[in-house]
Amino acid sequence: MIEPLDPQGDLISEVATKAAKRALCIFAHPDDLEFTCGATVAKLALDGWAIDIVITTSGNKGTKDAKVTGQQLAGEREQESRAAALILKANEPKFLGFPDGMLHADDELRELLVREIRRLRPELVITWDGFRPGFNHRDHRVTGISAYDAIYPAADDHLFHPDQKHEGLEPHRPSAMLLAGTDDPDYHIDIEPFMDIKISALLAHASQMGGRDAESLKRMYEERIQASMSAGESADLPKLRESFKKVILRR
Repeated sequence: MIEPLDPQGDLISEVATKAAKRALCIFAHPDDLEFTCGATVAKLALDGWAIDIVITTSGNKGTKDAKVTGQQLAGEREQESRAAALILKANEPKFLGFPDGMLHADDELRELLVREIRRLRPELVITWDGFRPGFNHRDHRVTGISAYDAIYPAADDHLFHPDQKHEGLEPHRPSAMLLAGTDDPDYHIDIEPFMDIKISALLAHASQMGGRDAESLKRMYEERIQASMSAGESADLPKLRESFKKVILRR
């Protein structure tokens, strides 16, 4: 039995000492991970974590180019995501293939996520804050909520999707979650040593970068951090950081 995590302790460090160093990132679109937690993933990988990625859509509507079909774009964006994962030293992403903008927080999506959680058995899950109010992409909300619902109670209860046991997929509950894109972060990671890797992974998503280069991306990210500080975040936080809402899941 894994001992419970200390709510006041450093979540990632505690998980690393109490359980397997395996993280699962569940996001909606091929570039979501790199924008929200690319440097965190690079840091985890350097620290010996195995990083798996599940992407619920293939981002087949993310273009203004009228000459590009959804099928073409999906193929391109999946390849970009694979290239970015190599840069971050994460495992090859798995795409669930739902249409961009048409996700539903239903039993189908939850069951697919339960399957991946039981198959991969992560101790840390990073996903969208699906409960964030206000302006927010529907796919982000649905993915975050569905990941949360899949983790608890479904993936940990043998009476949810019992047919999966015939495939050797046993119940599993991760130790903790980090919710990205939250309005109420309480866990911050200093990413300055990994900023160049984050930027390189972002640039792998060429179809989404709109001609930006490394310097303009870094400047954009720094401006976002400054804006969040002016909105009330502490000036004592790392200058370059990725911020999350932490959720401890072990009983």
